[in-house]
Amino acid sequence: DGSPVIGATVILREPDEEDRIAFGGSTNNDGFLELRDIPPGEYQLEVSYIGYDTYTDLISFEADERKIEQITIEPAPGRLDEITVIEERRVTTGQVGVRTITGAEIDRVPTPGPGGDLVSYVQTMPGVVMAGDRGGQIHIRGGTPAQNYVLVDNLPIIKPFHISNMFSAFPQDIVRNVDLYAGGFGSEYMGATSSIIDVTLRQGNMRNYSGNIAYSPYLTSLQMEGPLQTDRQSFMMMGRYSVIEQMAPHITGQDVPLQFQDFMMRYSLQTDNLTCNATGMFTYDRGQINPERDFDMSWTNRVIGGRCMGFDESFDHPYEVTFGYTGFINSEGYQGDPHRTSEVHKLHFQLLHEYNYRGLPFEYRLGLNLSNYNSELTERFTGIDNFDIFMMVSRNSISTEWSPSESLSIRPGIGSQISSQNIVSPTLEPRLRIAYHPGGNTDREISLAAGRYYQVIQGISDERDAGTVFTVWIPSQQGDPLPSATHGILGYQHRIGNFLEFNLEGYVKNHRNIPVSRWTPEARLELETALADGFTHGFDVRTEIERYPIYFSAGYGWANVEYEAASDNLGAWIEEPVFSYSPGHDRRHQVNVLFSYQFAGFTANVNWEFGSGRPYTQIYGYDLRLTVPQQNPMQSAGRAHTYFNEPYGARLPTYHSLDVSIERTFNISPQFSLDAQLGSMNVYDRNNIFYFDLDTLQRIDQSPILPYASLQASFN
Repeated sequence: DGSPVIGATVILREPDEEDRIAFGGSTNNDGFLELRDIPPGEYQLEVSYIGYDTYTDLISFEADERKIEQITIEPAPGRLDEITVIEERRVTTGQVGVRTITGAEIDRVPTPGPGGDLVSYVQTMPGVVMAGDRGGQIHIRGGTPAQNYVLVDNLPIIKPFHISNMFSAFPQDIVRNVDLYAGGFGSEYMGATSSIIDVTLRQGNMRNYSGNIAYSPYLTSLQMEGPLQTDRQSFMMMGRYSVIEQMAPHITGQDVPLQFQDFMMRYSLQTDNLTCNATGMFTYDRGQINPERDFDMSWTNRVIGGRCMGFDESFDHPYEVTFGYTGFINSEGYQGDPHRTSEVHKLHFQLLHEYNYRGLPFEYRLGLNLSNYNSELTERFTGIDNFDIFMMVSRNSISTEWSPSESLSIRPGIGSQISSQNIVSPTLEPRLRIAYHPGGNTDREISLAAGRYYQVIQGISDERDAGTVFTVWIPSQQGDPLPSATHGILGYQHRIGNFLEFNLEGYVKNHRNIPVSRWTPEARLELETALADGFTHGFDVRTEIERYPIYFSAGYGWANVEYEAASDNLGAWIEEPVFSYSPGHDRRHQVNVLFSYQFAGFTANVNWEFGSGRPYTQIYGYDLRLTVPQQNPMQSAGRAHTYFNEPYGARLPTYHSLDVSIERTFNISPQFSLDAQLGSMNVYDRNNIFYFDLDTLQRIDQSPILPYASLQASFN
């Protein structure tokens, strides 16, 4: 379709030694690969990719000569319909803490809408915790949602997860691949202390027009793409609108006041020495976590910008430039009357370049962010006044990769953030990633990742109340301690043959200066914050089997998340001078099983999840309070008050759920097809608790059984 090929194998062989590879590598997300320091001479160039004919050519180099080769590979005739090709994947260098997710993998997870969705797949990973099925809050290996950093084509998007946790702004149809760093990420990523979700969208078709329209009881969508100039320019756009609020009561018999929509538009340009992608994205979410409260949550994302990579024979190295705008607004209050609003507006610029020094490739990034934060708050945030703050942040980093042998790769890096609010205290953030292949066997890898991380902004929310997801975003002020973290991850990967892979990772995260709710015995709306330190340690183990027509994966994660704070700051009624507790996202045990089977043109998918109970705070008791002398105890009974027990002193029941789907594509004509899907979420209709609402004294459960049928019509 004219789009870049990711992961194509590129090899230079010396013609008289065909068994010897002189140079080689794989193409990146732009279909680009650079090979350096090639001695003068003649070479055979080979480019191969699964399901395509191998491209070969003889090329020669003179001293100090640079060449740019634009190569088109052709599909192998008849392969897609007549035989099944299984990719012989290899363990990639230094991928500890990283999960690379493709659109095909996303499609394996049952989702009550047409096609798969990134957030549904992410929830199948050990170490990822979502408090319930509403709110769009993701915790990754002990971190809070505010400690995650989500990028779409290098541009940050603050909260792309919809109010229904079954959907995000990243449906399978528009995703090329996703790198999810659960920790230990390199110096190319700064501004987060827990995790990175780096999303790369695919380009629109450069040669043919295509599109689809789809409907399910929860979501409708329309997608179109095609060339503006064959093999040079293309467009892609997709819009989705939820119908959960209208249709769910007829299916479940319950009101589900959740509404969301998203829209994405993309323009792509490919020339002989330039690749550019311009992206615009809009999301809107509104709804009620607990309908009995009649209290609305809403948030909006706006992202627009571009990323260009240039390369020319006159340049020593390629360069990459990213620029754009990010806007985010979230609010809560009664419908049409938001009581609290917090806004973020950012302009971004980043330059990526490389150079060689004494044979080592150095990659440096220069970034500048101009941001404005403003909030209008009420008594809920008594420790924070209304504010309107402008901040400039410079983020710069440098990294290199050194391979002292074919079995060992070392990638050190260092970065720094300088904020106009803390200009006298620039951060210093060293990072290190090491990969070792025992015996030079690329099927086995032992890898390590470690680093120091800082955030110059804070996301503050009321963690005591799962019925709200409102977050105040505020920069750290001069003299305030910055939220920071230290990560350490050790991993082992082993691939057996071309169908079985085993992965084991152990990790620690030490967080400092986490803004948390200040606890008081009385359940009240006011929120003041204290600073806590958090320590997370655990391990994940995952096994994958992929052999047509079967895919199977099973994962188990164990984690222990513990916060610690001075009792004077955390809550006056706690007796110990330092109080330790496990926060609400401390899920000790987690099991995920995913199964996919293809037969007779059908694809069946099954996903089962189990999680041990999360901590919660029990109610100590109730009392009636009188305001004396305004109230007369002989005439008034007083006002009812609820009192907390110690924070997070008990655990909720265990969670488990089974989701299934079956789908088939019907090819009506060469240009038109129908994809039909039947499925159900929470098949055995388990009453999984979400939280206990202290305002209404109600148990709030997650969604009951959700059967669905979807239909997608595609043309090309």
